[in-house]
Amino acid sequence: MEGARHEVFRSLGQWARTDIQAALTESAPDLDVMRRWAATVEGTAYFRAVMAATELYYGTQLAELAALADGAGVPVEDLLLTSLRGDLGTAARMGCSDLAWRRATTVVAHNEDGDPLLDGRLMLLTLLVEGEAAVTALWYPGTLPVNAFVATGRGLAWGINHIPAVHPYPGGAGRHFVARALQQATTLDEAVAYLQTHPSAGGFTYTIAERASGRAAVVEAVAGQVSVIEATPDDPLHWHTNHLRHIPRPPDLPPAGPQADELRDRYAESVARGRVMSSLTPGPTEPSSTWFLQALTSAPLPHGVYRVAAGPDPLMTLCTVIADMSNDRITIRSNTGQTATCALTDFAHGVPVDS
Repeated sequence: MEGARHEVFRSLGQWARTDIQAALTESAPDLDVMRRWAATVEGTAYFRAVMAATELYYGTQLAELAALADGAGVPVEDLLLTSLRGDLGTAARMGCSDLAWRRATTVVAHNEDGDPLLDGRLMLLTLLVEGEAAVTALWYPGTLPVNAFVATGRGLAWGINHIPAVHPYPGGAGRHFVARALQQATTLDEAVAYLQTHPSAGGFTYTIAERASGRAAVVEAVAGQVSVIEATPDDPLHWHTNHLRHIPRPPDLPPAGPQADELRDRYAESVARGRVMSSLTPGPTEPSSTWFLQALTSAPLPHGVYRVAAGPDPLMTLCTVIADMSNDRITIRSNTGQTATCALTDFAHGVPVDS
């Protein structure tokens, strides 16, 4: 999509109208739960605080969501509730696994996990908004293109993991809006500094790599707290799933209450994927893109992190992305095993990948 901001997002809404309307229909029970919670005393207080911070700092991104809703012919309030689902202390399904590598080469690798209902609906989207650097992202119709994987025309790429902030930071903005503004960062240092100075109410972990310097870092930005761990040649492999690893006072542990058992199960599943990731051993030679692809897609738990929506796990891995920053290559594998690759620079600017 290319052009002025409002027209880009309005046209996107028109183009994806069927998918956006279907997504809202399928998520209607969750939206009803959120509406009821937002009407409580506690919910109203959280919602007003998060919206106040979002409106103060992210009017541009809110306008993008409004234009998307206008084009799709859906209430902007529904898209807003969907976007704020992880910022209000309500339960949300937890998915995704990320790896960062930095030694002779730099790689960021991402498994995008989601509801099986989203299979076939996740898509690649390139935004060429006037006056801004190009952005290509994995996109769920009905949201801003922020909460999965992104590559930018400024040589940055990152995967995002959901972190359940049971006790959100009421002074923070909606995490989707923070993540959308982050996409115009010019360097890794600028991206990290932005997250350190622009708190979100809920939580994301960003596994970020920079092509120019070959640096990579994992940034936990959750409920007003931020932790940064940078990969080094002496400590090259870093991973993240859906629980906090570095913030000293984790706001993601399940509390007592009606959602406690469900949250504990999801937390335990994330920890189990983390155990698998922590056991990965690339060996003395530099790992290839194939090694990262196999690490993320070889098997489900207890031997791997690939998810197949079986047993108690409701989610599946929708696709896998390997961004080799040093060799300017990106590889994308669908959950049917179809693999495509192209130059990462071309990908960020919307050049189609070759299968």
